[in-house]
Amino acid sequence: MPAKVALVGGSGNLGPAVLNQLLEAGFDVTVLSRQDSDKTFDTRAKVAKVDYESLDSLKNALAGQDVVVSTLGVGPVPRATHLRLVDAAVAAGVKRFIPSEYGCDTTHPNVAKLPVFGDKVAVQEHLKKANEESGLTYSFLITGPFLDWGLNVGFLINLAGPVTTLYDGGEQEFSTTTLADVGRGVAGIINNLAETENKTVYISSAVVSQKQLLALSGKSLETKSIATIDLEKQGYEELSKPVPNPAIFAHLFLFRGIFGDGFGNRFDSEKLSNKAFGLKTLSEDDIRGLFN
Repeated sequence: MPAKVALVGGSGNLGPAVLNQLLEAGFDVTVLSRQDSDKTFDTRAKVAKVDYESLDSLKNALAGQDVVVSTLGVGPVPRATHLRLVDAAVAAGVKRFIPSEYGCDTTHPNVAKLPVFGDKVAVQEHLKKANEESGLTYSFLITGPFLDWGLNVGFLINLAGPVTTLYDGGEQEFSTTTLADVGRGVAGIINNLAETENKTVYISSAVVSQKQLLALSGKSLETKSIATIDLEKQGYEELSKPVPNPAIFAHLFLFRGIFGDGFGNRFDSEKLSNKAFGLKTLSEDDIRGLFN
């Protein structure tokens, strides 16, 4: 029988791609959705309406599930909700929990210190404690930033012009993964539960730098360099205000983690699970095709 997988957060930037790959892999998928949500999902998936504030509601929805996959936003969705999901999975007897990671390597000490990742680190610690006290296992899927999404919205490099920003000169190489490959990575974990039990799992569609992305875009733009250490300082300055603005400090810390040196942003090739999961590395032509 196919594994029963509960997907929490089937909409947003990442959710639909993960849902599609879970369905393509043949899993029995149930999407958890807010009671008042009018979102629709692929008809191959079941939908369970839940109250995220209620442990009992979540427990009932997760009953009989083998794996919980969370793609809920970290930051916009309160930390308490993420922790409650873990508790509900324990109460429901779920076997594996894949939390909403899918980004910078939050197990790297320099990344873990950045305040924007505090909720992810808290969920990791909660899962490790739950594992010690129950039968719930976990996998942390580390992917680097989303490549196709990051190009489409100008997050990885802004090509709107006339000037584009290169962080730390745009030289830093970083691992990055397409939305579809993130979904394939999730499916890969579920197809390899024993090998990924209580592990940090790394995948990557490509290793790039901002300078390389600019060249591949085919655009000739003036550039300016901004030091990511200055962004980090600005982030802490914003956090020190009486009412800090998350929309400001979150991006500053994210850019530090993605583009700064010493944050483990280029994954060691021997750590990658690409081969085990059947993921290919994108060529430069493949990456060119991602630019709108």
